[in-house]
Amino acid sequence: MDDLFRTVPEQAIPVEAQIVGEVPKWIKGCLLRNGPAMYEIGKDAYNHWFDGLGMLHSYCIEDGKVTYTSRHLRSQAFLRGQEKRGIAMAEFGTPVPPDPCKNIFARFFSLFVPPERTDNCSVSVMNMKGKVYAGSDSPYFFGFDSHTLQTYQSYNLRKDCGVPLRMFSITPHPHQDEEGRVYNVAVSLRNGTKYNFLEIPSDPSPIPEKEENPLKGTKIVATFEPKNKLCYYHSFAITPNYFVFIENPFVVNVWRLLTMKIKGRSFHECMKWDGSQPSRFYLISRKTGQCIARYTVESFFAFHHVNAYENDTDVFVDICCYPNANIVYQYYLSNLRTKSEHEVSKGFPEGTLRRYRVPVPPSKCKKPSFEPLPTYSDGQDFKLLHYGIELPQINYRFFNGKPYRFVYGLKQRKPGDFLNQIVKIDVLAKTTKYWDKKYCYPSEPVFIPALGGSDEDDGVIVSAVVGTNGKKSFLLILDAKTFDEVARAIIDRPVAHSLHGMFQPNSPITPGVVKRAWVET
Repeated sequence: MDDLFRTVPEQAIPVEAQIVGEVPKWIKGCLLRNGPAMYEIGKDAYNHWFDGLGMLHSYCIEDGKVTYTSRHLRSQAFLRGQEKRGIAMAEFGTPVPPDPCKNIFARFFSLFVPPERTDNCSVSVMNMKGKVYAGSDSPYFFGFDSHTLQTYQSYNLRKDCGVPLRMFSITPHPHQDEEGRVYNVAVSLRNGTKYNFLEIPSDPSPIPEKEENPLKGTKIVATFEPKNKLCYYHSFAITPNYFVFIENPFVVNVWRLLTMKIKGRSFHECMKWDGSQPSRFYLISRKTGQCIARYTVESFFAFHHVNAYENDTDVFVDICCYPNANIVYQYYLSNLRTKSEHEVSKGFPEGTLRRYRVPVPPSKCKKPSFEPLPTYSDGQDFKLLHYGIELPQINYRFFNGKPYRFVYGLKQRKPGDFLNQIVKIDVLAKTTKYWDKKYCYPSEPVFIPALGGSDEDDGVIVSAVVGTNGKKSFLLILDAKTFDEVARAIIDRPVAHSLHGMFQPNSPITPGVVKRAWVET
């Protein structure tokens, strides 16, 4: 598996891909990807997949042709690391090594300075006010050019959003509504831990004239206090009337966090899975900004929400779940690089697609206390929709927060494999379709709706596939309805495996009259 998790040089000069098949002419835009790509700096090495310095990728599609570009994100973590030829900032699984350029006294006193949050935004790509930004779990964002990948200005949620709270972290998976408003969750620690739902306004002009602070005009639209002081969180759910936040018992020990430099700890070493606690659901009214219900379920861990929708009495939340947080250990490079392709996931559970039913309380309800979620007919507090899925995607533009039918994601082709198969799940008919090829490792599948399409799966799936064992990497294009391969664009250059991304069309995609999925309860 070393081929998949190696340091890869950037490809700053666009290279045209070799097309096999026929790329649909109606696809016009760029698939933008983000993920770790530099795991060693000088004599220092990162420990975890999530730690590597970020690289942006652009697959620009126009007139049936594809060009590929990649660049390292010019973060301070990258620039300082290049200057000192070593790791400059602590990451999720890697502490900062002692600075050999400092004398013993300077090194000693630096231990009592709280660690600086990394700006290594190597996780996701998001759109705010018509521009694209690289993001992560840290409070930083970087603007960049979607074609050249040139890094623009960075923004710090702590200083640049204008709200009267100092934000510690934010999810790399914001939501965007049909008017272009962006929503996210950020945690503040002053005067007690609070989770704050932020609304970032859309840009009033159809074409932004210049780079400006994307966080300008941000306001807090809801706040609640969690049971634990601080927990790991990565995503959340939204419907027309509600936010849903899940507090998993992957708890951060604040004292260990404050002393991590003295003890030489990574951020991960400041966290602990507490299986004696339940997982907790918080239902927040978007109208009032108040937490209107709190529920408990048997503990589970999750990175990614899939979707949520509501009716008059309930909110249904679909999530990729694990029994605990052990999956995080699978992604240490010591495991990923040393195990064979069929052994790397052995001993680690696959993610399961679960549906939870969250009751909406009566409008005149007392202050909510924690109540167990209702169970289904089998006595479980969730409905199992599919076994084995991660990095889920849907037809987001037209079905996020609404009843939907299809989920696209990655899974293991065989037990023990790393994520090497693309899956399409029909959550209503309970059927599946698959794509996989030997020595090919696809990235998160991204759905692009077809022009004038009327069905939920009218469109294509695009995935950046990394080849190993001598196979070349390529951009894969699948018919989203049939899952037949439409085309592949072969890249004759090294390509790094990425985490998340999005398709940025050259102009807005207008569908036909899209049929809605029926509601399943």
